[in-house]
Amino acid sequence: MAAYTDSLGFNQGTAAYPDGHGMSKFTVELDFAKIVAARSAAGATALVAGDTMQVIKLPAGSVVLSAGLVVTEVEATNTTATFDLGYTGATPYAANVYANDAPSNALGLTAADLANPSVIVSADTIDLLINTAVPANCVVEAFALVLNVNA
Repeated sequence: MAAYTDSLGFNQGTAAYPDGHGMSKFTVELDFAKIVAARSAAGATALVAGDTMQVIKLPAGSVVLSAGLVVTEVEATNTTATFDLGYTGATPYAANVYANDAPSNALGLTAADLANPSVIVSADTIDLLINTAVPANCVVEAFALVLNVNA
């Protein structure tokens, strides 16, 4: 299992607040047909179950009030594909703090942790863990509601 920091096939954005201050909604669209094609075209390693992708960059001095996934187009090929959304590495928060086993073949929202804000002292990322199978064609929006405590 690999942890990918690249953003082949999607726009990860920057670790900056979209409006410069206050409350912001960070969003990243993950179109797996485009991601798989871009990785292949670039000669990059194909995704496999157990891989993580850094999907939302967070600036230092952030408080993540909530985050989650919204499946906007369901998976038709690998219908057992599921995701976790959270943090990997040396952070104090779990890899599934925002979504745990979110199905790729069901439209809708999977979000959690509104009552337990995550304080981000140093710049970090919210990561997507591909659990059971790599989706071929679903589209998922990852989001985070972030408060800039440096403002």
